[in-house]
Amino acid sequence: MKIIKRTLIAVVAFTILVFLLLQNHSIQDRLFGNAVKQLLATNKIFMDDALSVAVCGSRAPLPSPNRAETCLLVQAGSLKFIFDSGEGSAANLQSWGTDYSDLEAVILSHLHSDHISDVPEIQFQSWLLGRKEPLSVLGPVGTTSTLEGFRLAYELDAFYRSEHHGNELLPIEAYGYDVVEFDGNSAVIFQNKNTTITAFKVDHHPVDPSYAFKVEYKDRSLVISGDTVALDIMVEYSKGVDVLFHDALAKPLIETMEKIAYEEGNNVLSKVLFDIQDYHADTIEVAQIAKKSDVDLLVFYHLIPAPRNYISEKMFLRGVDDILSNYYVSEDGTLVTLPASSDEILIDTIN
Repeated sequence: MKIIKRTLIAVVAFTILVFLLLQNHSIQDRLFGNAVKQLLATNKIFMDDALSVAVCGSRAPLPSPNRAETCLLVQAGSLKFIFDSGEGSAANLQSWGTDYSDLEAVILSHLHSDHISDVPEIQFQSWLLGRKEPLSVLGPVGTTSTLEGFRLAYELDAFYRSEHHGNELLPIEAYGYDVVEFDGNSAVIFQNKNTTITAFKVDHHPVDPSYAFKVEYKDRSLVISGDTVALDIMVEYSKGVDVLFHDALAKPLIETMEKIAYEEGNNVLSKVLFDIQDYHADTIEVAQIAKKSDVDLLVFYHLIPAPRNYISEKMFLRGVDDILSNYYVSEDGTLVTLPASSDEILIDTIN
């Protein structure tokens, strides 16, 4: 009993001492300075000779705590690409301390808001980090007019910031976008000695065109679905790749949400939840695509809806284990690394 009493007294005394120390201005300044140093530190999250993907946004438009809308940061060797950039994804990249001033390009799968809304923020952040020319953006037909709208919307903001901080720091000629559109059923949209990116058309009707992508770096490869229904062409392009990143709709969750919304008199939400089921592959269909393709790993992203707890994750994955076991449900910060000249698939989390 005496030992417990002495321990409690010691804990209380220590707590009071810490509280009093934290009132000291010099200690506050030192702690805050250390926090700022950590905030400003550049975080090297990628291997040098590898094909890597950081999930900077894992959810669809349906809200979910601690998740941004769709975004994948891909590094192939030394080259960085951002595939889609929905709301909250730029904040993730900033909080990770990611240096993407040397970003090769932003690549857009289609022009839904949850895939493009943070492109202006990517433009601004990479400009602030030191980009000296307009941001390169590759996207389907319609991207030019969409990005021109963004450019006009933020034009005064850019002018004010360049004037305030100086043209040397924020050169006004580097503001804006250098857009290249692609069309057709398939097209190689980037290629150099080690890296090839191919866009191929998928079905996200009435969104047309909409594209998926195959990324190849040396002897490693991956496919990114964008948004699509289940298609044979996904199997064709995913044959033998290391990793398939595929959007996925969980019917048990969406059907339950639709029913409850209808019963509660929210006819708008009920109709939206009904409609979205006809232009996304569901989790079972995605698992079947991965199995037919013989991919080494399936990563679910653009989760509809994103699981919030153990129960909703079990419902999200209902039936998937009957088809395959080599899958992973992504979160914001999921990092998948494919080292060159290796069969390894490394999975980590960015903090």
